[in-house]
Amino acid sequence: ILAVSPGNIDIANSESIKLAREVDPEGDRTLAVITKVDLMEKTAENSRVLEGKVIPIKLGIVGVINRTQAQIDANIPMEECLALEEEFFKTHFNYMSNEMGTPYLTQRLCTVLMQHVKQCLPELIIRITEQKIVQQNILDSFGPRIEDESGALADLVMNFCREFEQNMEGKRSVQFNGAKRGISGGRHLFEVFETTICKELEKLSLPEDIEADIVHEINSAAGTRPALFIPNIVFDNLASRQLHHFIFPIKKSIKKCSETITEIVSIISKQTFERFPVLKRETHQISLALLLSKTQVVEKFIDSYIRCELCYINTNHRLFTKNKPQLEKINADAEGKGDLSAEEMNTKKIKALLDLYIHIIRNQLMDVVPKTVVCYMVLQFCDDLHKDLMKQLFASDRIDDLMKEDMFVEERREKAQRMLEALERAEAITSLLA
Repeated sequence: ILAVSPGNIDIANSESIKLAREVDPEGDRTLAVITKVDLMEKTAENSRVLEGKVIPIKLGIVGVINRTQAQIDANIPMEECLALEEEFFKTHFNYMSNEMGTPYLTQRLCTVLMQHVKQCLPELIIRITEQKIVQQNILDSFGPRIEDESGALADLVMNFCREFEQNMEGKRSVQFNGAKRGISGGRHLFEVFETTICKELEKLSLPEDIEADIVHEINSAAGTRPALFIPNIVFDNLASRQLHHFIFPIKKSIKKCSETITEIVSIISKQTFERFPVLKRETHQISLALLLSKTQVVEKFIDSYIRCELCYINTNHRLFTKNKPQLEKINADAEGKGDLSAEEMNTKKIKALLDLYIHIIRNQLMDVVPKTVVCYMVLQFCDDLHKDLMKQLFASDRIDDLMKEDMFVEERREKAQRMLEALERAEAITSLLA
């Protein structure tokens, strides 16, 4: 703190000294300067002021005589003014003239500054080193300037495809929206299988009014004759109707899987192509078009699978045979109840068979749907992704446009480079002072 006071006023009433004491009560950081010393009365008290005995200032008090307006108007050189100042102090304050005057003030300020720098040097070196690491990381995040655009584009596409594949294999992780920690894309897709496909299918069961439907089908199949026997068409019609209930939750689950993979693609493309907004947009569009085609393949496959189940209701399934004792027990229980009519007994039997058949189909679909999703929407998607990207991006004749960096990247790179160079110069200076 440089507290400057004119010599023609009482230093005890100096506003600069008062302000300095407010922020530096102990006076450790204050250096006082008294100007216009030639206008001070030549008294012992004023000598004591300059000696620092009236108001103690730890860094000292320096008296100076500034160049007057008259000297400026007369074009008296600065060297002559400094010589007059030196002569004044030697004449009136000879015993401390070597600690007075503008040249001494300059020297004293430099000394105080150097002492302060050396005191703060260890912390300053640490801060410079830390900032160098920060700026270097910023430069590394932007990457070097592109020289070979075609080669850089091929490398970026390869990195994007590899990152997606390793993510699905569980070797990498991404941070999904709202998640506290990163998780691999493959694991996230598995959780989608568990929370959507499996749970949606597990919810499906025979409706509460199934017995009324069974009675209606038995009566319809009998026609004009009494229903003495249950034709196979009754079970086939009922089973087919229940199978249709699987279509909506399966398609809903496939859509959820597609949305999950889309989110993974978006996160990885943002990380890989952050510097190149046009390339990021084009890559994202090509990837989503490919994913849409694979999703349609999955839906078509599952539709075909369900049609196959509808075309042939396999009442000779091995699980029927395996559960034959259970079915015979149901029949025996139904026959053992003498108060049940033939229609009620047949209804109980058909309901038990339907429940078992739906259970069989549900378990098959819980296995088939995830396998189909992984086969087409993950593995085949990975196989075709690099080929499609290379084919469409390099065929567009827009490599210059694709490899154009974000308008702020170059500006931030240059700023970080200038800051790094300044820190290196500061580091060189501090090494000389250390």
